[in-house]
Amino acid sequence: MVLKTGNLLVGRYSEYQQFLYDTIFKLHHEGLNFQQIADWLNENDYPTVRGKMFRNNHVYSIVKKKRIRDEILNQQIEREYKNFDL
Repeated sequence: MVLKTGNLLVGRYSEYQQFLYDTIFKLHHEGLNFQQIADWLNENDYPTVRGKMFRNNHVYSIVKKKRIRDEILNQQIEREYKNFDL
């Protein structure tokens, strides 16, 4: 039996995670680099999802992981069902 599907990705972004991504994306689009965005988030009292202070690598990681996640979610995966004989 073979079953292929792309509907197995679980876990949604929390509202706060989505807010952070949207804010980072907007600030980066305005020309700020990742260190400047981390400084802005810290100055405005926004902690990371785990409650820590931001560093540039945290900001980069949020952008990178969201991009990868979106690519996976938007993939067209062909469902395939084979050999369902009992």
